[in-house]
Amino acid sequence: MKFLSRLLFIEMVRQISQDIGRSRSLLYIEVNHTLQIASLLQGTEAEEGLLASIRAIILKKVKRLPNAYIGQLDHNRFGVVLDLPVKKGVEFAEELADYLDRQCITVFELPYYPKLIIGVTAISPAYKTPERMLAAVDEALYQARRAGNSVVKLIEPDDPFLHEYYNLLELLPELREGLANNSFILYAQPIVPLNHSVTTAKAEVLLRYRSGDGDIDSQNRFLQAAELFHISREVDLYVVHHFARYIHQQERQDIVYSLNISGSTIRYPGFLDKVFNDFREFGVDSRQVCFEITENVADQDYRQAILFMKSLKNRLGCQLSLDDIGIGSSNLSNLSKFDVDFFKIDGSFIHNLTEDPYCELVVDFITEAASLFHRETIAEYVENAEQLEKLKNLGVDYAQGYFTGKPELLFDPSA
Repeated sequence: MKFLSRLLFIEMVRQISQDIGRSRSLLYIEVNHTLQIASLLQGTEAEEGLLASIRAIILKKVKRLPNAYIGQLDHNRFGVVLDLPVKKGVEFAEELADYLDRQCITVFELPYYPKLIIGVTAISPAYKTPERMLAAVDEALYQARRAGNSVVKLIEPDDPFLHEYYNLLELLPELREGLANNSFILYAQPIVPLNHSVTTAKAEVLLRYRSGDGDIDSQNRFLQAAELFHISREVDLYVVHHFARYIHQQERQDIVYSLNISGSTIRYPGFLDKVFNDFREFGVDSRQVCFEITENVADQDYRQAILFMKSLKNRLGCQLSLDDIGIGSSNLSNLSKFDVDFFKIDGSFIHNLTEDPYCELVVDFITEAASLFHRETIAEYVENAEQLEKLKNLGVDYAQGYFTGKPELLFDPSA
């Protein structure tokens, strides 16, 4: 048995998928952290030796199964087709991950303990097209990667997630074209003060897609697609650039605008340089800008988030807001670690604020924590006068929502 090339393996999967009379499994296998380990082992030669040893182990295991195929999809990723129903395919994947987990491979006289992550799906006519099946196993691998080492993740054709996945996947060409052709336009929603101690006018910049017919996507489907398929960084840079263009065309304003930042942007070293260059080119006063980062994103990539926030503050002089407070790991020890100016309370607690004592307790807790750490609070999704009055009584500083102000067009990049 030999490793097929990526193209030959995918073509073979396409052909096999036409045979609806047999139950087969499709696996994507990835060796985790090889680049980091190779760096520790001093170079690509060490990485190649490491991968060659792991590849030989995987090949030996696959060869024992009749009618199996294996392909080299990337330097550290393999595809496997098993002549087994998907339940048995998952069992094989778990045995393989467990077996590798107990191995020690010596490279350049240094020990390495390999870890696999594996995505599995069935080769099934229920997918309707080979492309959907390949997308499913790729997503299964992605979910396994997020879960950690030695993880096997199964996605089946009737998984509810896949219906949404395919719908968003179909938006990708239009999304990329929209970014290239300035089909995304900037809106702004007011963030209004609730007490006399805060007087700064604020607004959040929101992105909306406008189709060729002039219809506005109010469901943010394109932004969901960007997040799912890791294009959020390009979207963030698009917003920053055209926001800077907007500021350049205005008279001096005493408004602080909030711009949202995704998790992928936090991990992109070039973002700060691009923002700095846009601000310099268009004369943006960085004190007029507040970047919003969700609490979950900050928690998941804590060290990188801390460095990123410090750079935004120290190098650019921008303000910072920690968004969606309350649905992450909100506790005093975590909140105190983020050097932000605002705590933005998640709208799910505002929605039920006047009916659910727990929601009131959470809002009160965040408000007290903000006061303790000398931060200001913003409540989002404020929908009625009762909620607004309750927020005032709890000491929240700002409110945002359709009751206090609907989003309005800020800037049309194509104009």
